[in-house]
Amino acid sequence: MPIFIFIVTFLSVSYSHAHEVSSCLCDDACYTDEVSNLKCNSRSASFRANGFPDESHILMHGIIATNQQFPRLHQYEYNITRTPKKAEKPTSVDAGAIGVAVNGVPIFDPATQGPVNPETGKRPSTLTAGELDKCGGHAGRGDDYHYHIAPICLIEELGIVHVEQKKRPIGYAMDGYPIHALGWFNKANDIEAQLDECRGMEDEKGAYFYNVKSDNSWDVITCLTGQPQKFSKDRWSYRKDKYGDEYVGMPLKFKIDTYTRTIHDTDICHVMSGILEKEQILLTDGSTQHMKNQVGSIFYCNPGCYGVFMEAEKTQSIRGRAILYDQILDKCPTTFTEPTLFDIPVYTGPRQQVNQKVK
Repeated sequence: MPIFIFIVTFLSVSYSHAHEVSSCLCDDACYTDEVSNLKCNSRSASFRANGFPDESHILMHGIIATNQQFPRLHQYEYNITRTPKKAEKPTSVDAGAIGVAVNGVPIFDPATQGPVNPETGKRPSTLTAGELDKCGGHAGRGDDYHYHIAPICLIEELGIVHVEQKKRPIGYAMDGYPIHALGWFNKANDIEAQLDECRGMEDEKGAYFYNVKSDNSWDVITCLTGQPQKFSKDRWSYRKDKYGDEYVGMPLKFKIDTYTRTIHDTDICHVMSGILEKEQILLTDGSTQHMKNQVGSIFYCNPGCYGVFMEAEKTQSIRGRAILYDQILDKCPTTFTEPTLFDIPVYTGPRQQVNQKVK
């Protein structure tokens, strides 16, 4: 009996540390085709990406609360340290980039940029707010597509061999430690109970790594165990409206059913179609009209071809939030197929009524 107990105990201890993960930071085979120009030196690994996942990933579908941003091409340059070091204490993460997936798409903290709840000390969750698509991402204020939870479609694309058998990462945190998805396909590899407060642990050789949650909240990391590094830079520009001003979309209860991106010579047109739930619309004569369940599209090709909603400046005559529908079709590409437009009057009143503030 004592021998039997010893064997069972030995197997149990061995199993809890049975994972030896692969970092493969400098191996092209560990990245998808969306990553290019991988270079390594003794200090770091660098690569480039445009911020788009594989074309098989259906972006923006399933979002019910959007900020009217469209996924646009970016010019990311990433630099990940090869010698991550643990900090004296974990670093909290808050409403911003915390890492990058192996397809070059940024990974963000799960929170929105909304106000901090004084009771919980946290911002609202993008997931529970309905802001994320079925792949776990959305387009942010810079028209940058990024993930706020585990990159669901990417992990499915990478598959069981990459994730469970070869134990390769699905991304890297900004402190340099790899992010894995052990247990996603094979519950025998589930290590959820062994993770620390930041969702990390050491493998059997002492290599530290994070591991995403495979259900419910699909958490990536909850804090940074290592010393945060400046790991990326990007070049991009805001979209412009018909006045030449930078446009940053306002939040909207808009259920996105489809998203398309088409190329027309020098223009790239973005169209998101769906249902506008419930809004107070400012009309040109200054009156307002309440509308529900309006079917239509928000779209953008260039400053002379778009249809979006903007927030109206508050006045004494307007109770609650009012928005206005801004649309212009003067310079649409000849090859652009006009989407289903909202049956909502286009606002043509004073420009000063439009809230131009970047939120």
